[in-house]
Amino acid sequence: MSVKIGVSGSSVAARDGRETFLRYIDTLEELGWDSVWFSDRIVGAAWRMDPLVGMAITVGRTEKLKFGTSVLIMSVRSPVTTARALATIDMMAPGRLVVGVGVGQESPVEYEAMGVRKRDRGKRLDEAIVIMQRLWGEDKVTYESDFIKLTDATIAPRPVTPNLPLWIGSRAEAGLRRTGYLGNGWLPTQMLPDEIRAGIKRINEYATEAGRSIPDDHFGLQVSTYVVENGKVPEYIKEKYLLQRRADVTPEQINLIGTPDEIIERMKEYIDAGATKFVFNPACGPDDLFEQLELQGKLLVQPFHQKLVPLG
Repeated sequence: MSVKIGVSGSSVAARDGRETFLRYIDTLEELGWDSVWFSDRIVGAAWRMDPLVGMAITVGRTEKLKFGTSVLIMSVRSPVTTARALATIDMMAPGRLVVGVGVGQESPVEYEAMGVRKRDRGKRLDEAIVIMQRLWGEDKVTYESDFIKLTDATIAPRPVTPNLPLWIGSRAEAGLRRTGYLGNGWLPTQMLPDEIRAGIKRINEYATEAGRSIPDDHFGLQVSTYVVENGKVPEYIKEKYLLQRRADVTPEQINLIGTPDEIIERMKEYIDAGATKFVFNPACGPDDLFEQLELQGKLLVQPFHQKLVPLG
C-alpha cells in the first residue's frame, strides 16, 4: 500500500501576499508533495486563509497537486452552499479534492458569530454530511429538520468524482462513530501510534455496524514536523511552533521532529498502526518555511512517494 504525504500551513505563506502564496503552491508541485491542506477558522484572532478560496486558487495554478480541508467547520457552514462550491472545485480538477470536516473549536465565539448553538454542533455536522452527500448524488433532495428544509432541491454543478470523499477530523469517540457511520476517511491530529491503531479498529467496528466499510488507505494523520539534516532540533522551534494540545505526552511523542532517519522511523510506527496518509504542518515561521518545504520534500516526501523507504 502506498504512503502519501501532503502539507498544511498554507496561511503562513498566504499572509505574506499573492506572490508568496503562489510560490508556495508552485514549490509543492515541483517537489512532488501529494497535496496541500487548508484549515478553517471563520472568526478569531488567528489569521486563516479561507479554505474554499485557497483551493480555488490552487486549482487554477496547478496540474497535479491535490488539495483538501483540514478541516472544514461544517457545524457552522451551510451544507447547501458549501456542497455547491465543493462540486464546482471538483469539476475544475476532478479527483484532486478531499473534504475533511469537523465540529469546530471549543470556544463559543465562532458558534455565536454564525448564529449556531454550540450544543448542536455534532447534530449539525452529521446533518451536513448527509445533505452534501445527497445533493452530490441525487437529482432532487427533500429533507427537513430543526435546522434546514429542502424541497426537491438540486445543485448544479454536481461533482465529477463519484462519491466525493468526506474525511472526519476527530479523535473523540463521537468522531470515530461518525467516521464509521457517515465518513469516507479519518484525519485526526495529536495522536500516538497506538491511538491510531485503536481508532482505526473502533471506526471499522462502527462501519460494520452500519453495513459499510472504510478503505484501508483512507486513514491518515495531521502532524507537526521539523527536519534537521543532522544534530538537534532548536529549542525555540519546540517552544514557539510545535502544536501542543496535550499535557500527557511530550512534543517528541506526537510530532515528527529530528533528522530524516529519526522521522522516518517514527513514521513507520504510524504506518504499522494503519496510517497511510500524512499531512505535515511545518513547525516554523515564514522565514524558514520554504527551506523546510524543500528539506522535507527531498528527504521525506520523495523517498516515500518513490517507494525508496522499505516498510516491511
